[in-house]
Amino acid sequence: MRETIHLAVRLMLFALVAAILLAVVNAVTAEPIARNDQAKVNAARAQVLGDYTFTELEGDLSEYSEILGVYRATEGDQTVGYVYELKSKGYGGQISLSVGIRDGAISGVRISTHSETKGLGTSAEAPFLEQFTGLPASEESALGVDAMSGATVSSNAVKTAVAQACRHAEEILGLSIAKEGSV
Repeated sequence: MRETIHLAVRLMLFALVAAILLAVVNAVTAEPIARNDQAKVNAARAQVLGDYTFTELEGDLSEYSEILGVYRATEGDQTVGYVYELKSKGYGGQISLSVGIRDGAISGVRISTHSETKGLGTSAEAPFLEQFTGLPASEESALGVDAMSGATVSSNAVKTAVAQACRHAEEILGLSIAKEGSV
């Protein structure tokens, strides 16, 4: 009995020391990790729109299931465009992407994370995503982009997310959509 209590106390002390060490490591690394994550987010936004100051817009996004956030891009006091952070369900899991909209047109689309099989996220990703650049920021234009061969479910997920960003830009932000060929 005495030996069992002694072992239990040792185990409890070991667990306490481990918990304290984990808390210290977390406290030391939390801020650098958060800064690094924010730098990655800012870099992704800059890739789809440009290097501007981004401010998150408040509002009800419940009708837009794939939109995680909408960010106004400003230079001084001038609004230059918007960046959408989205998620969509692809073949292999969730796809996270950023979409830039400027002057009524799609300025860029970038995938930040995905768990897709080889195809989406590899060499085929860039040509597929480049199809969106310069298109009018309309639901119809986004859905009209050609899907990637062999990754139809995933590319359709991306198209749907981009279309939802375009719909939000038109309906909620009141952006006028560029005409086909005028971009």
